[in-house]
Amino acid sequence: MSSTLLWGAAALAVVVVSAIVWAANRNRLRVLGALRDSNARLQSIIDSAVDGIIVIDSRGRIEAFNRGAESLFGYSSSDIIGRNVSLLMPSPYDQEHDAYIARYLETGVKKIIGIGRQVNGRRRDGTIVPVRLSVGELTVNGERKFTGILHDLSLRVRMEAQLREQESLVRLGEMAAVLAHEIKNPLAGIRGAIQVISGRLPADSRDAAVVKDIIGRIDGLNDLMKDLLLFARPPQPRPMSVELSALLETTAQLLRSDPALKDLEVSVDGAAPPIDADPELLKIVFGNLLVNAAHAMQGRGTIRVSLGVVGNTCQVVFTDSGPGIPSEVREKIFTPFFTTKARGSGLGLPTARRLIEAHGGNITVGCPAGGGTVVTVELPTQNAVAVA
Repeated sequence: MSSTLLWGAAALAVVVVSAIVWAANRNRLRVLGALRDSNARLQSIIDSAVDGIIVIDSRGRIEAFNRGAESLFGYSSSDIIGRNVSLLMPSPYDQEHDAYIARYLETGVKKIIGIGRQVNGRRRDGTIVPVRLSVGELTVNGERKFTGILHDLSLRVRMEAQLREQESLVRLGEMAAVLAHEIKNPLAGIRGAIQVISGRLPADSRDAAVVKDIIGRIDGLNDLMKDLLLFARPPQPRPMSVELSALLETTAQLLRSDPALKDLEVSVDGAAPPIDADPELLKIVFGNLLVNAAHAMQGRGTIRVSLGVVGNTCQVVFTDSGPGIPSEVREKIFTPFFTTKARGSGLGLPTARRLIEAHGGNITVGCPAGGGTVVTVELPTQNAVAVA
């Protein structure tokens, strides 16, 4: 009987222990499930953030890289996790970052932690992007981590630059109006007087050649005044239905009629539907681009102009076989008064961009690796204008 009771007690103990273990396992699984749900919610929140969020360890290695950071820098998280965060920094900051972390861990002196500031990041393609960076510090299992939140400032910086440019253009317009009034009219009078003097000189005299040169220089100054006024106060487009192919052929024919460009050919191919635009303003733009290409090719060869439609945009692409434009020059070509020509106002391309933007379009310049220059003019089609 005592043996039976003993076995019964043992069996009861086994049952009780099993119940306790089962309850403990159940509670453990519930806690693990809740933890997984919490981690999933946290990851979902981090991934849904518009701003880039990056977590690095004390050695600068990336441990977390959310979708906002992927969109900002062009890397996928699988590509960059485990790599040093200096990969996302332009020179010389990429070389200084690890030393900064080491110095902070040693001294505790903060330079950016807890203080947001504007910095530059480097995308996967090498382009630089301005960002607002806020850095925080945390400790996980006794190890220090650093969290960076990055907000893309590209749009704001671009708008600030456009605002500064518009303010400068307003001042330039005021100056141009004063110059036109104070210089242009007296200049016309001077030219007329010199022409009278020229008419009294023998055709073969030395003074006649000097007077002719003076008139040429006055005409050059007058052209500069016209360029300045056109750039500073461009006329508002008077849109009408325009066949770009015919307009380009007309503009190209003017170039072909120049005796100095007899060895130059302009080919126009492709097709595009009519667009609403000001044909006179487009002639100024297209003429400027063709002349620039002709000068780049030293008046020899073929300039190719192609027409096409991409979505709601009509594209006109000018391609020359010249030497191309160095990158340091290409960054400045739309800057007013910047020119590489011996005689030039530096207002041709800036004016062309202003006229195209007045039509709601865009103009870009690129240089392929094989040489030459490609200028792309984008103009909205009639459907795009109607939708807008």
